[in-house]
Amino acid sequence: MNKQRQTYQQGCIQRKKRERGPDVWILRYREGDMLKSLTIGTVLQFRTKAEAQRSLGAVRADINNNVEVATFGQLCDRYLQEGLPERYATASALRSMIRYRIRPYWYTERISDMAANPMAVEQWIKALMTKPRKKEDKPRPLSPKSKAHTKAVFHRLFECAMRWRYLEIQRNPMSLIELHGSSRRTRKIVLVTTEQYQKLLPLLPQHCRVMVILAMCLGLRVSEILGLRWEDVGLEAGSLQVRRSVVNGHVEETKTEASEDELPLHPELVKVLREWRDAEMPVNGWLFGNLDTGKPYHADTMRQRHLNRAAAQIGLPKLGWHAFRHTYRARLAELGLPLEVQQKLMRHASIDMTTKYGRNSMLNVTRPANAQIVEMVMAKAKREQVA
Repeated sequence: MNKQRQTYQQGCIQRKKRERGPDVWILRYREGDMLKSLTIGTVLQFRTKAEAQRSLGAVRADINNNVEVATFGQLCDRYLQEGLPERYATASALRSMIRYRIRPYWYTERISDMAANPMAVEQWIKALMTKPRKKEDKPRPLSPKSKAHTKAVFHRLFECAMRWRYLEIQRNPMSLIELHGSSRRTRKIVLVTTEQYQKLLPLLPQHCRVMVILAMCLGLRVSEILGLRWEDVGLEAGSLQVRRSVVNGHVEETKTEASEDELPLHPELVKVLREWRDAEMPVNGWLFGNLDTGKPYHADTMRQRHLNRAAAQIGLPKLGWHAFRHTYRARLAELGLPLEVQQKLMRHASIDMTTKYGRNSMLNVTRPANAQIVEMVMAKAKREQVA
């Protein structure tokens, strides 16, 4: 990579006291990610800071001719080495986005230039398109949610740029990027009805069927289901402890601290788990261990091989594991339970997150309330007509 020189930097002048002799004027400036200083002269030579400033033309030019500028590619490389979060699932997604979407386009750009022109990054994000997996597929605009995630990664990278002193401490320039409608979904949330659920279960192999029952009845994430061990299940006490997640074969902590919690097990669920334990020998203590690998199954493989095929037979669109979690929250809302109870059962860190789940299935809740308004208005109109 060719070395780039940064645009002219001014540095800053400070007055420094000495134990012996007159005070001196110091020029402080940045070289890469290091702060350096240079003595200009004493207060006897330059009585004021303004006089010291005027003497620095040639000095500043010489400094700027020898300062290497950090590029965005260097920032990405350092972040991939030092800044990624510990959680595997999060780190994997960030690594993929940086390597294959962000880094190739912006690799040679100066960090300082990008900070001065966040509009260029905004326009690039807005124009992002998907990469088709099949030749016959056509690129389409990236979803608003994916664009918002991309902006968040830029924001994080520039936070690190300031922390690592590639940039002066300032307001994060990526916070100026505006992406309207970034919270809008391009795909409607799939909610599984009781009838669809009952039709789906007989079409699944037993291990997948038990997983679907736990997802539908407890709202567990599939990573949490795969992370369950028999030591976490209290069949006698009627409780289940969520302690870990498994993503692509990697065992790690739960998504948030609130996710790690104890959940009640209904007697019907206890019966299902007893039957599963009696039917299948535990694999290294896992509830859903693969006999071939000795490790938990992979969620994507099970979705493609079993869940999607069974869903297609009953007329459902492509069914993902998270649809059951959305359905679980929708049912909680339909029962009219307090939001605090819903949040506790969903194991969300905030109520705001709870309200985002299952939002397109509120007719059972809103219809009765709306009916009261309509009946009240219509009754009043009839009374006025009679009068």
